Amino acid sequence: MKMIDLRGKLPTHKTKRYSSRKLTDIRSIAIHHSLTFTGSPEAFATYHVNTNGWPGIAYTFVVQRDGTVYKCWDPEKVTYHVGNSNKHALGICMVGDFRTQQPTQEQYQATLELVRQLQNVIPSAQQIKGHSEYPGYSWKACPVIDMNEFRNDVDGKTSERDDSMNAAEKAEFDYLKSKVSSLENSNKVLKKGLQEQGSTIKKQSARIAELEKFQKMEAPSWAKPAVSAALAAGIIDSPSGGSYDFYRNLTILYRAGLMIKRGDL
Repeated sequence: MKMIDLRGKLPTHKTKRYSSRKLTDIRSIAIHHSLTFTGSPEAFATYHVNTNGWPGIAYTFVVQRDGTVYKCWDPEKVTYHVGNSNKHALGICMVGDFRTQQPTQEQYQATLELVRQLQNVIPSAQQIKGHSEYPGYSWKACPVIDMNEFRNDVDGKTSERDDSMNAAEKAEFDYLKSKVSSLENSNKVLKKGLQEQGSTIKKQSARIAELEKFQKMEAPSWAKPAVSAALAAGIIDSPSGGSYDFYRNLTILYRAGLMIKRGDL
């Protein structure tokens, strides 16, 4: 692990100063990402001082994407990075926006090694947390990486995936896994929709078949006397086929449930 000491070389506030603590006050190591595609300790320090009005850079260590580790403060400095938990947390920032990027293999391995060394030097700092795991920061997308996997990797535990995968490959694996899960959910929704449509089509097909059956129905037995009565009453001029069809259609409508007979009222 390559480490460059920048203590005392970065921009600081003209009047504000960070307070100090004992090493035994440090209970956890906080992992951050910079939320920038690129960056440097100098750039972060300038932003934290000039824009945020802080005493200096917020991180004790910054890990560049090539794996270089920059030491910005002594661990005893209480920097601003996790709100009310600052006094008991030491901050490490990996350069990158891990919402869309992934840590490089060199960067990831350097951060693991740095955390292991810090835990050896500071026995009280046995907790490893992502920024979003601290009280009041569940809303924050930082550092986005899988912290359970990171903790397992610090401990040297084998994950359920192939150990031969590097950080970038593991990230791709997680991405593909999430896409598969999303497709499976979409397929379930589509299947349900098709089943509902299939049920509707089946009902409509049965209805059409029923109506077609009615269309093939012969004229009812009472149609001929009715036509004769209509002819005698002068309602129609001649007993044509259309007259019989009229009564046949009335019967179809009745049997199809689309009308009622006068006697049913």
